[in-house]
Amino acid sequence: MSIHVRVLGSSSSGNCTVLWDERSALLIDCGFSPRYIGRHLKDLNLSFRSLSGVLITHTHGDHVHEAALSRFVREGVPIISPPGVLDVLVGKFPFLAGNGFCPVSSLKTDGAEVGPFAVRAFPVPHDARGGCYGYQTVAGVGAERRVVTLATDLGFTGEELLGEFAGSDVVVIESNHDPEMLENSGRPVWLKERIKSIGHLSNEQCAAFVLRTMTDSPVPPRAVVLGHISRQCNTRALALASTESALRGTAFDRVRVIPSYPWQPSEIVSV
Repeated sequence: MSIHVRVLGSSSSGNCTVLWDERSALLIDCGFSPRYIGRHLKDLNLSFRSLSGVLITHTHGDHVHEAALSRFVREGVPIISPPGVLDVLVGKFPFLAGNGFCPVSSLKTDGAEVGPFAVRAFPVPHDARGGCYGYQTVAGVGAERRVVTLATDLGFTGEELLGEFAGSDVVVIESNHDPEMLENSGRPVWLKERIKSIGHLSNEQCAAFVLRTMTDSPVPPRAVVLGHISRQCNTRALALASTESALRGTAFDRVRVIPSYPWQPSEIVSV
């Protein structure tokens, strides 16, 4: 049994990741139009009807597209999030009322079954109403167990997050900005401070966290996918170099580090 992961796009313009196996598929976030999402699902021989659910990390507009949500409701695809996030979504998009699927307690503790996947949400620091969450998704059991852990928006990392990523086969995590490029970007001071304090991880913060996570893991991941790479304050080359440099010369220097893109799908990772 294999599980496959592809970031369909990741930036401040939109975020969406698809996971799938032989039986079903799962989206994490839907920050693009249904046409964009549907086209790239079709490339994988998937469709909206293939989806067991859509997990929402938080309510910022680059992670939830109104037309996509509406399409999911029409197709009967469950929209899944912790209660605080779902409450804000229903407030913004009243047509979701009665259509959301939210296992209130188990989603944040033991996990919830979403089709063939076991899903658990964990809080991450970010300035979004209703909270912001990462997701750990598990497929299979025993020797065939595969774990994918994702968090694309988090202002900083703490000790409590290490355990959420340890033991993952695939890690999807943001490597948002280069600090020097951010400082020289011409953005207002308040925005720079927001990004640095509660908005997004720098390349260096991402690299240090990835290395710490691997050190705490019984086995390293097969791949690390870098998400939410800023188009104005970063480059894919800088983001890749930062994490690859942190892993070089360690026991993890053969772990693949893969970039995501703003408006095109990433490489497919299969484990």
